Amino acid sequence: MKTIKSILLIACAALIFAGCKKDNYAPQDAAIHGALTDAQIGGPLQLSEDGNNSNVRLLVNDKAKYPAPTPQDLTVFQDGTYNNSLIFAESYKVFPLAGSGPWQYIAGDSTRVTIGSGQNPAVNFKVAPYFYISTPTVVDSTVTFTITKSTITTITNNLTGSNNLLILINNFNKVDESICSNGPGTVYENKFQFTVTNSVLGAPLTPTAGTDASTNKPYSFKFSLMHLPHGTYYLRVAILGAGSSGKFNYSPIVKITL
Repeated sequence: MKTIKSILLIACAALIFAGCKKDNYAPQDAAIHGALTDAQIGGPLQLSEDGNNSNVRLLVNDKAKYPAPTPQDLTVFQDGTYNNSLIFAESYKVFPLAGSGPWQYIAGDSTRVTIGSGQNPAVNFKVAPYFYISTPTVVDSTVTFTITKSTITTITNNLTGSNNLLILINNFNKVDESICSNGPGTVYENKFQFTVTNSVLGAPLTPTAGTDASTNKPYSFKFSLMHLPHGTYYLRVAILGAGSSGKFNYSPIVKITL
């Protein structure tokens, strides 16, 4: 009986040893970081703060070793930066994922990079945002800003048909559609929706809520609908294009007193 038990123990130990030997891969001890920057005017992008902006994709660049590699999509943050501190040391093809954000991927702007153990290279790209919104000015609850189109995109990206312009307000310095989600008819409204046409592009925009944007009248929101006390708030304007994959281009955030 002892002999049989000994044989079984030896067999199990051999299996465990073989399994450990088979799975003894190198650890994920490499990293990558970088940024998408504005190809037209330079500098950082104006994107959503929740990280739901776009992706940079990594593909292992070794067809013999990985004939069908699983892509790794890295989140792009509000300022266009991205990073991953836990990847395998490999040779990668790296590129902004087209259609994943409110910008046009510049054709051919991809690269191949070999990342060694312990390395963390910077891999940067230039993209063309579809729309720009100037820093809004606010007097009481009247907002003025200018929307312009990119001049270097090859895609004709017109504005969507409805609710394509948002005025977003928050009582702390984080402002995007996911946070300011209380729309019309809700208590504590902080997302004010408007519809504008392409005719407003390129000139100071101050149309009145509920009127045709092309009349160029003061563009106002009702502070009373927020049901919040007077004080310091943060405001941002967002615009949606028909080819923007449902993602907004944003204005810079402004601090206001209401």
